[in-house]
Amino acid sequence: MAKAKTAKSNGNGTSGKALMWTFGILVLSFVLIVASAFVLPGASQFVRTHPGDFAGRFVPGDAMPADDYMDFRLVLSAANALIAIYLIFIYVKDYLKLRSAFTLGIIAVLFSFLLYALTSVPLVHILFGRYGAGSFSFVPLLFSAIGLLIFAKLSNE
Repeated sequence: MAKAKTAKSNGNGTSGKALMWTFGILVLSFVLIVASAFVLPGASQFVRTHPGDFAGRFVPGDAMPADDYMDFRLVLSAANALIAIYLIFIYVKDYLKLRSAFTLGIIAVLFSFLLYALTSVPLVHILFGRYGAGSFSFVPLLFSAIGLLIFAKLSNE
C-alpha cells in the first residue's frame, strides 16, 4: 500500500512539472510565430486604405477575400492545436519519468505540429500578413516539414 501512495505522489509531481513545461512550450510557440511574422520579408505588411495613405492602417475588408470555409478552418486549426497541446503534455510527463531520447524526439515533432496548427489559423495570417499571400503563407508548411524531418530521423534510429 505504501508503495502505491509513493508512486501516486510522484505522478502528481510529474504532472505539475509536465504542465509547467507544456505551458512554456506553448509560450515559445507564440514567440516563434510573432518573431517569424517580423523576420520574414513582407510578412507584416498592412493594406493601405487609399493610395495616398502611408499609415498602414489595417482594413479587414481589403485584406481578405470572401471565404466560406474560414470558420471551419478556424475551428479545425484550433482543434488541432488543442490536441497537439494535450499530446505534448502527455509526452512531457512521460519524458520526465523515462528520460528517453525517443520521447524527447516525439515532443519535438509535436511542437512542430503545434506551430503548424497555430500558424494555420486564418486569423494569424490576417494579423501578421496579407491573407493567403506573401511570405507568411508558407510558414505552416515549413513547420510541418520540420516535424516530418524530425520524425523521419527518429524512425531511422
